[in-house]
Amino acid sequence: MSVDLAPPRTAVFAPTARPGRSRVSGHHRSRAVELTGLVSEALSVRAEDLMPGTPQLEVTPDRVATLARSCVSEARADAETDAARARDLYLLALDLQVLALDLQQEELVLRNRRLGECADSLARLRGIPNSQDLVDAVCQELVSRCDFGRATISRVDQGMWLPRKAYFAAADASWFDDWIDQAIPLHGHTPEARLLTERRPALVLDTTTAPVHRDIIVESGQSQSYVVAPLISRGTVVGFFHCDHFPTQRRASDVDRDVLGAFAEGLARLHERLVLMERIDAQRAEVGSVLENAVRSLPEALGAVPRPREITPARLRVLAELTAREVEVLDLVVGGATNRAIASRLVIAEDTVKSHVKQILRKLGVTNRAQAIARAAGTAPD
Repeated sequence: MSVDLAPPRTAVFAPTARPGRSRVSGHHRSRAVELTGLVSEALSVRAEDLMPGTPQLEVTPDRVATLARSCVSEARADAETDAARARDLYLLALDLQVLALDLQQEELVLRNRRLGECADSLARLRGIPNSQDLVDAVCQELVSRCDFGRATISRVDQGMWLPRKAYFAAADASWFDDWIDQAIPLHGHTPEARLLTERRPALVLDTTTAPVHRDIIVESGQSQSYVVAPLISRGTVVGFFHCDHFPTQRRASDVDRDVLGAFAEGLARLHERLVLMERIDAQRAEVGSVLENAVRSLPEALGAVPRPREITPARLRVLAELTAREVEVLDLVVGGATNRAIASRLVIAEDTVKSHVKQILRKLGVTNRAQAIARAAGTAPD
């Protein structure tokens, strides 16, 4: 009797859509071991051939369902010659199918919970004001909030992988310092090289058999199993995230891969947004500097003596009437920003901006933005 079980996998890239593998509860694992023993006895097959005990081949709904199908196939063959044995095999298949359903439900619950934690983590990162601080925070966020033991971020440049930052929950991180900005060629069939074209997160089930970069992954990092996801900007892979569960013996899973992939995708959007805002700020500052220099040089060009601008009591009263947030909004209004631009700059809803502007106009006793700008400049009458 041969049992058709899928061979071990080493590196698995994310499919378009499929529930991932999760950790199995102690109760379900014990039940799987018990039923595997019964199948082994009934089919005269070694238990290790039915449900291999190696860590990378964990108990999954698919594997349990395969055992159930094997029992049904054998029962059909014995239906006419040994009805009692056929009945026992059908009952065993039924128990296995129930277990497969329980496992599937368990892993879906875990997957949804962890993806929810990933979404919460990305929401927290939205409050970071600049791109450098964002990059500095992401590895710790992955470990502290997304249920990983270690996380690293690397940049990709001209076919090279350059480790940049890492955060380890409970392991010695000193070895990573030697790898920072060390160029690692991306070639061959390693998961990292394939990411350049696949552009999807990958799961490495077993580093002893997968074609990984052994010097950093295995020899230095001692990783047995990990997930890696690309950071993509404008259609190009510009970096990697690597995560695992070291120093525990817990193996990386399909759920880990999906969580890291979702995090990397969200992080890429946050980073692009901050970079764009920083460029806009830099351009605005440059234009402002040019205009300021032009204004300062104008009186001299006209033969006039420049007079310093006074801070009038009226202007001070304007600022005193507003809250700190309203002052921020007013400053941006004076700078010519639209409601949408103000909302993006202050990371608030556009409706909230409209509410602030309405309050500012009311407090200043004016009816439009032009009048508010004049009041802010201290040139309008009280």
